[in-house]
Amino acid sequence: MPDTPDTELVKVFAIDETKAFEGLYLKYGRKLLEFAGHYMPSKDDAEEVVQKVFIKLWQKRHELKHNESVKGYIFTIAYNEIRKAFVKQKRENELLQSYYIEHDINRSEDSDEIDYAALARKVDTIVEQMPEKRKMVYLLCKKEGLTVSEVAEHLQLSEKTVKNQLTAAYRQIREQLQGGLAILLFLTLY
Repeated sequence: MPDTPDTELVKVFAIDETKAFEGLYLKYGRKLLEFAGHYMPSKDDAEEVVQKVFIKLWQKRHELKHNESVKGYIFTIAYNEIRKAFVKQKRENELLQSYYIEHDINRSEDSDEIDYAALARKVDTIVEQMPEKRKMVYLLCKKEGLTVSEVAEHLQLSEKTVKNQLTAAYRQIREQLQGGLAILLFLTLY
């Protein structure tokens, strides 16, 4: 099936044929992994990009047009996922730097080590206690990395509702963590 022309694979794929999906994966999976591997810091990160690409491809299968370049579409998704990962990493670094400056912490001091695993468990506990809609919005935005508009479309909500639920989630977490730990929350889950 990897030798099948893209146009044929897309036609069959659009009607939920898993064999066509497998054909697209066999045809482009390794190439995508090499592409992502040039930009991502680890093989695991590159594999995660490839996984996200094929998840998105499956979700958007009914929107594919058989006369368009599926290769271009797949690599555009990969490029966007890599870009998102870099933006996320940049934000994490800026927040970490901000936290250190705010709390006048020397990064090399062992006594100021932060237990990220304990903080993540604490945040997970808080998120589990949230009302269902707020929890779903938060998890889709922060754990899955979806944009506000993607979450709105997925949950069939308005973007304003998604933003309001996200703000309420942040407020609830900040209140329950109290103090400077709110910054650490963003480092753990952002």
